[in-house]
Amino acid sequence: MQVAELKASRDPVTQQTYVPPRPLVADGSLREAELVTVPAQGVLFSYTTFQNETYGLVDLDCGTRIQTLLEPGTERIGERVVSYTVDEKGQARFAHE
Repeated sequence: MQVAELKASRDPVTQQTYVPPRPLVADGSLREAELVTVPAQGVLFSYTTFQNETYGLVDLDCGTRIQTLLEPGTERIGERVVSYTVDEKGQARFAHE
């Protein structure tokens, strides 16, 4: 199965990556960010459960930390997680590899 791609943007000078994408970089320079995609894979940093949904902070391989939905049973902090699908809203649901 192929890993899903997330829409992102990247600062062409510093190479900082933003997920979700943003039109301008974060340093206040008004420099435009370039649109890119990044693999939906990384390491689970932390998680919490709220209203029967599990959410996690995932350190993507591209260097960006995102908050995302987790599949049930994905609670082993420090282990690799991946998403193979992204819904119509651009939301991925990660699970252990």
